[in-house]
Amino acid sequence: MSVNYKIFNNVKAVLFDFDDTLVNFSSKAKEALDAVSKDIYIYIKENYNQELDINIIKKLVEAESSRLDREGEYNRNKWWESVLRALNINYVDRTQLYDWTNLYWSIASQVEPYEDANEIIEYLDSKGYKLGIITNSDGEGGNKNKRLANFPQINKFDVIIIAGEGGIRPKPNLEPFIVACERLSVPPNTCVFVGDEPIKDCLAAKKANMISVLMDREGKIKDAELYADFVISSLTQLEEFL
Repeated sequence: MSVNYKIFNNVKAVLFDFDDTLVNFSSKAKEALDAVSKDIYIYIKENYNQELDINIIKKLVEAESSRLDREGEYNRNKWWESVLRALNINYVDRTQLYDWTNLYWSIASQVEPYEDANEIIEYLDSKGYKLGIITNSDGEGGNKNKRLANFPQINKFDVIIIAGEGGIRPKPNLEPFIVACERLSVPPNTCVFVGDEPIKDCLAAKKANMISVLMDREGKIKDAELYADFVISSLTQLEEFL
C-alpha cells in the first residue's frame, strides 16, 4: 500500500496490542480451544446421552470464540455458554464453565514473545519514544496482569491499559485508547498503535485519531489497507519510519 511517511514525523508514543502482536497467542489458544472442545464433547455425551461429531464441536467452538473475541467479549465462560446454546443446551452449572475456562488458560497462558518484539521495543526505547500496551482483559479465570508480567520487556512500557478492568471498557470501544493517551500526556494524533485485529485494534485506533498500523504476519487479512494507515508483516518494519 502507498504510505505517506510524513504522518509519522510528529510521533511521540508507540502503543501495542499484546496477544498476537507482541506474543504468539494464536497457536496456544488453538491448542486450548481443542482441549475445551474435547471436554465439551465428553460432557454432552455423559450428561445428555448425545453422540456428536467431535469435529462439529471443534468448528463451533472456534467459530463462536472468534466471533465473540472480535466483538470484545473476553469472558471465556460466555464463550462456552454460547457454544452450548448453539447445541440447544441452555443451562450448564457455573462450576463446569469455570473448569473449562481454567483448562483453557492452563494452556493458552503459555505464550512466548515474538523475536521481533524484543528487538523493536529495544529500538523504540533507544529512540526515546513513550511506550504503551492496550490489551483486553482475560476475563474470569484468566490473569492478564500475570501474563504481562512474564513479558521480558514489560518494564520499558510507560503505560499499560487492561481494557475491561478498572472501569475501562474493552476494545473496540475507544475509551482505552483515549485513556492511554491521557496517561501518557500526549495527543492521540502523535501516537502510533500497532495491533493484529483489523476492527478491534486498528479501526478503533483510527477512530480515536491515532496512527494505525495493522500487524498481518501471514498476509491473510483481506483488504487489510482498509483498516489501517499502514500494514506490516514484521514489527521490525516499524524501524523504517520511526
